[in-house]
Amino acid sequence: MRLRTRTNGRTERGAAAVEFALVVIPLLLVVGGIVNFGVAFANQISLDNAVRQAARATVVDSNRGLTPATIVADEYRPITSDPDPTVTLPVRATCEGTDLGDSLQVHAEVTSEFLFPWPLPEAVLPGEITLESQAEFQCEFS
Repeated sequence: MRLRTRTNGRTERGAAAVEFALVVIPLLLVVGGIVNFGVAFANQISLDNAVRQAARATVVDSNRGLTPATIVADEYRPITSDPDPTVTLPVRATCEGTDLGDSLQVHAEVTSEFLFPWPLPEAVLPGEITLESQAEFQCEFS
């Protein structure tokens, strides 16, 4: 003999779909945030390497007449479609005529856009981030 339970016509067929709909939105926001952070981090590493390369090439005089700004623009390889970095030279552009122990600084910044836009207003979370990098090397010749 089988026992039957009465459900009054109610089943739990749609419960999984409702639970998935409630969980998928926060999950996608977290995954999108992780991807955006990874892209910004990769762009920062690329900018750091480009600035370091420009400062080193200028110090050891292997830049073949290129300015640090053009070296940074050539070496910077962002994941997103960022504009060329803005490069500033706080002290000097070359090591010519320097004293022993002087150093050369290269500073660059670029505005990087996020890969996935946030579904929040710009006042809460901006759609872009400003990345900065600075390198300083001691001049090896005068």
